[in-house]
Amino acid sequence: MTHANFLVKVTDATMPQVRKALQAAGIEVRSIILVHKEKTETQEDSEEIQEEKKDEAKGEESGEN
Repeated sequence: MTHANFLVKVTDATMPQVRKALQAAGIEVRSIILVHKEKTETQEDSEEIQEEKKDEAKGEESGEN
């Protein structure tokens, strides 16, 4: 028997969900550790940021700032 460590990146899943999915696939899970968590932009956030960048660019072109 060998032990292996894998890094799995998921979107919108919790550690228990990942554990259950791996176990359902017949994979013995010894441990799951959260290494990094970040909030991602939603579509609305992304559009808002793009509008802000456009406004900033217009201000720089007109000599503001």
